[in-house]
Amino acid sequence: MRDSKIGKLGLALAAVLMIGAAVWIATRPARPQVPVPMLSVPADAGFRAELVPWQAELTPLPARIGGPVAAASDGGLLHEWPGITLQAEFSGTAINLRLDDSENRWRVEIDDSTIELSRPGRQELHVHDLQPGAHRITVQKLGESAAASELSGLYLPPGTKPLPAPPARAELVEFIGDSDTVGFGNTAAIRSCTGEEIFAATDTTRAYPALVAKAMGADLRIYARSGIGLLRNYGGGGTVMPQLYPHPLPSQRAIPELPHQAANVIVIALGSNDFGSPLPPGEAWSNKAELAADFAPALVRLAQQALARSPSARLVLLAFGEYGPELIEAHEIAARDLRATGVPVQVVKLGKLRRNACLWHPSLADHQAIARQLLAALAPDMQLQPD
Repeated sequence: MRDSKIGKLGLALAAVLMIGAAVWIATRPARPQVPVPMLSVPADAGFRAELVPWQAELTPLPARIGGPVAAASDGGLLHEWPGITLQAEFSGTAINLRLDDSENRWRVEIDDSTIELSRPGRQELHVHDLQPGAHRITVQKLGESAAASELSGLYLPPGTKPLPAPPARAELVEFIGDSDTVGFGNTAAIRSCTGEEIFAATDTTRAYPALVAKAMGADLRIYARSGIGLLRNYGGGGTVMPQLYPHPLPSQRAIPELPHQAANVIVIALGSNDFGSPLPPGEAWSNKAELAADFAPALVRLAQQALARSPSARLVLLAFGEYGPELIEAHEIAARDLRATGVPVQVVKLGKLRRNACLWHPSLADHQAIARQLLAALAPDMQLQPD
């Protein structure tokens, strides 16, 4: 009898454990989907699309370019920073997007339909069987790249008519930052991501810079790189942001940037990597107080460099307060010293973020919270647009 009771208890316990495991599996956050397909076209797009070799006898389509780019030898655009965009309009039933890119993900919006590309290599996206008439196309880079890739442009086959490119918006917002500014892994609902999952989950178009620019009706330019700092990178040395800004290609700094529009707003969001990793023996600073003493004047110099390119821009120093009082103090000292030279500047101090996206980076909700706080400082009457 006793053995029978123990057996029943064991079965009941096993059943409870099985139910608990099933509930945990059903409710745990989904991992980013990998591998990322090279081409993804919705079934209800209303057109057809495939990747083809580069085509001859096509007509270049004028486009509005967003982000830091350099000229390629064949007339295309070289890029490394996130946030690169093309916008154009045309009339007809077909269009080609030409790329030479084995590193990046792209989103292509044609009217109300979306195509996604991943590491297409040297190919063209051939979109055809569109409805006759006028169309708008937007091409968006979704992450960052460590080496130069080519966005070779938009091209029209015979029978398709180019329309004037959309004009630049009245305002442009420039962001200088690190992985939080990139949107590193931001669409993931988990922290423990593989490298390929980070690639799949990173979407700069849903990071706080894009949210702010969209709410303000402004164009966007981003200089941001994962792991980078103002004086030291995450974990120590390496090339820091003042050495890379404003070069369009961090890996080829001798190549000049194409003509650029002056910014109306500049947001500098650095310091998380400087203050967010331990200071090992052998570095120039033995503690965060010493680091902060050098950080403030370096921040002033970077701000002055950015303002030299955009003299009329409003300046915002975005401080991630979760990395300690030394970071906040350094930002306040930099702001004081800039004001002493006649430069108006705002310091926006962020509180603690949940950071439950890949590798403890800000989630989509965190990015929305950052964007709201920036908008409260920059444009109190503006609201975030639906995601």
